[in-house]
Amino acid sequence: MAFEAALGMERLCTIREIAEKAELSAATVHRALKNSREVHPETRRLVLETVCLLNEEKIARAARFVGD
Repeated sequence: MAFEAALGMERLCTIREIAEKAELSAATVHRALKNSREVHPETRRLVLETVCLLNEEKIARAARFVGD
């Protein structure tokens, strides 16, 4: 998890976190996020779904923390 010290909170997901969760290489994730033609549409969809999942988890954790 990346930590943004200036804001005192976590940043949203990184390429490495996405790659690990989706079981892809960081290069493939990067190409998918840049909308490269080299990336199969199913792979791109997997990357985008993974981004949403990871960010939702982090936002939910932050909301629980703020709510306490």
